[in-house]
Amino acid sequence: MRPRNVRTRLTLWYVSIFGIGLIVYICLAAVLHYWQLTSQIYNAEVQDVETAEGLLYFKPDGDLAMNEEYHNHPESLLLLDRMMEVLTPDGKVLYRNKRLGGRDLGGKPFAGEGESGYYERSLRLSDGTRVLRISHIHSIDGRPLLIRLAYSTARLQHRMLELIGVLLLALPVALATAWFAGFHVTRRALAPLEDLARRTERITATRLQQRLPVENPDDELGHIARVLNGLLARLENSFEQLRRFTSDASHELRTPLAALRSVGEMGLQGEYSSTEYRDIIGSMLEEVTRLTRMVESLLTMSRADAGELKLQISAFSVMDLVREGIALVEVLADEKEQQIEVLAKQDFVVNADRLFLRQAIVNVLHNAVKYSPVGSTVRITLSRLPELDGRPWMLLEITDEGPGIREEDRAKIFDRFYRVDEGRSQDAGGAGLGLAIAKWAIQANGGDIHVEPAAACGSSFLIRMPCQIIANTGVLQD
Repeated sequence: MRPRNVRTRLTLWYVSIFGIGLIVYICLAAVLHYWQLTSQIYNAEVQDVETAEGLLYFKPDGDLAMNEEYHNHPESLLLLDRMMEVLTPDGKVLYRNKRLGGRDLGGKPFAGEGESGYYERSLRLSDGTRVLRISHIHSIDGRPLLIRLAYSTARLQHRMLELIGVLLLALPVALATAWFAGFHVTRRALAPLEDLARRTERITATRLQQRLPVENPDDELGHIARVLNGLLARLENSFEQLRRFTSDASHELRTPLAALRSVGEMGLQGEYSSTEYRDIIGSMLEEVTRLTRMVESLLTMSRADAGELKLQISAFSVMDLVREGIALVEVLADEKEQQIEVLAKQDFVVNADRLFLRQAIVNVLHNAVKYSPVGSTVRITLSRLPELDGRPWMLLEITDEGPGIREEDRAKIFDRFYRVDEGRSQDAGGAGLGLAIAKWAIQANGGDIHVEPAAACGSSFLIRMPCQIIANTGVLQD
């Protein structure tokens, strides 16, 4: 079964990798040691062949013999482990020492054996003994003879088994040591992560302002802490927006409901004529209309946040959309004796949701008309922007002559329920959702909106959108 503890899994991985590496090391060490011992045996055989060449001689009867009298002690003969035979180039055996006996060291010579140098070979004798043999052509009494000399690999194999046995016996001790060291190293390595987890567990919805310590921002733990701190900051901001949204929504809904209750109670407390009752009902309907618009705006923002609003993309003219928006706010502008001017050198086609984009333009226009003084002018300018990412962009600028927006309020003007204090109070109507809906609609269609102070007075709302250029049509002015 897979261990649940990460520390145990990491330790198992460490011990497994260490054990595999140790086994590979044992194999490589054994192969290298075997190769070294084999090379030493072959070097010893070369020296032994050189010695044997000087000891071989022919007897008067023509038999080949070896002079063993060079040994100081007879028991030295017992230390010699060599097996040797001497053959003529055609394969006739002239000499075999006692250790070799009746066995042969490879049979008849092959063509060129031992002529160019010492020929090394590993083979098995007729009785199964494995030997390392060396062959070389030497001249004895003027006759070229092939000398073969071999050593048994029994001692070599015995030493290899001893080496491998010692290394394998040390393997369990090494693995146990690796487990102990790996477990403690892993525990120390994971200790900061466990501390991070404990600190994170203590952060609740009411303590989102807390942050995790970042000791080293460049390592993995520092990266995790920075990511979690970023998540906490986003959660704190979302919770704050939710609290503010709930508070503002409750406040905005309470005002028309209180007005409805007040008007209704006033109508019930006295006797009024039919005309007065109609005025009371009219006042109540005005509050109901305001409440309905607010609830619809809240529903739109809620569905937008949940991703439930599906955009119906189509291609349409921006100038046509602007004219539709002007028609919807023209009544309010006429009441304040205002003029709405449109200046455009060319028209543009955008691929967007026509309904939502028109709502955004209407909200901005309604804002401009509502907060501009009587007899002022609202200007709409349509122009081309430099290409961005290989696509043409257009700029729709709506400028009013109102009191303007302070610099500290410009970044918040598109927040929900936000209203600046000066010139844009609740007395002017609205719940502070129009510009928030406009910003969402424009961004959802691939554009952006921001506000800047106008050249003379008032504010300019700048809407950028990717577009398709229709044609230069001169100056279009409405």
